[in-house]
Amino acid sequence: MSTTQRCESINSYIKRFLNCKIPLRDFIRHVDIAQRNIREIERHDDFISYYTEPAYPTDATLIGYLRQYGAACTRQVFHMVKLEVDLESRYNIVGREAEGTSNIFKLRKFNHQGSEYTVTHSMVDNHLECSCRQFELDGIPCRHIFAVMKNLDLQHIPPTLIKRRFTVRAKEGVTDFVVPPSYQDVPQVVEMSRFGTLNSLATHMNSLAAKLDSSYNIAKDKMRELILQFQLALEQQQDPASSDILNERSSTPRRLVRDPVIVRTKGCHDSDFSEPGVQRQVGNKCGRCGVRGHYRTTCRAPMEHDSQATTQGYETASHTEPTPSTSGNNQPFPGSI
Repeated sequence: MSTTQRCESINSYIKRFLNCKIPLRDFIRHVDIAQRNIREIERHDDFISYYTEPAYPTDATLIGYLRQYGAACTRQVFHMVKLEVDLESRYNIVGREAEGTSNIFKLRKFNHQGSEYTVTHSMVDNHLECSCRQFELDGIPCRHIFAVMKNLDLQHIPPTLIKRRFTVRAKEGVTDFVVPPSYQDVPQVVEMSRFGTLNSLATHMNSLAAKLDSSYNIAKDKMRELILQFQLALEQQQDPASSDILNERSSTPRRLVRDPVIVRTKGCHDSDFSEPGVQRQVGNKCGRCGVRGHYRTTCRAPMEHDSQATTQGYETASHTEPTPSTSGNNQPFPGSI
């Protein structure tokens, strides 16, 4: 991909987040969101290419070529190559000529007499070139090249047909990103350039450290120390007055916060278990007789106090005479006649 194509691709993606009617502050915020999404998608694609393996077709004739591209290139490039491999069986070789150290093959699509393609094979480095110019344009071999490779019975893909920029290790050789002079005074641009460099180095380190238990533990401990060191340095730069507190915090050993001591929760009191051999009495306690096992409403014990109170009430009512009414015409109470 050329520089112009890359710029047009980024512009086409950012247009999805923009509108001619939005204000300037929203325009800047939307551009930042679009750039953040591009970086997130790139990290997701890098993770898939590094730590997953593509699904290979079981009935493919050139499955060896697919395995080599799946192990060397990114997942997006693998799918593009797989499409070309699936279409190579539609072409037949109709002619072959030798010219010095090169062989020239003529290919034609099955049942198509018009179009014809020319593939040149160099016997020095096994490099192949096709007249369709797809490898020079997209960076992947075309279906015509794969048909010639199958005819030559090549077991391995020539290194000249694998672009380094499409491999999963393309970012490992990049140790530093150059910031243009016009953007060196912009903190955001410098920070993102540094982030890209560190991300490339960290990805390479993580892929190596994850292979062994010892290297994994060493990398994990070192990363924790560096994170704490960088965090303290950043806080010290933001607040220089607290440098003494930060130095004291960095010098003191780290204390791990563990789970609290489990205490006894709510429940029965210790009085039930104060004497040895005493069993806890379980069950409901009656409010009338004090015996456990039933309620007051279902108690069958005789009601002594209630029966005495009822008898006294009847006796009091029999000895009490009604009093005449004081209202009306001073007539005697009807019951007294």
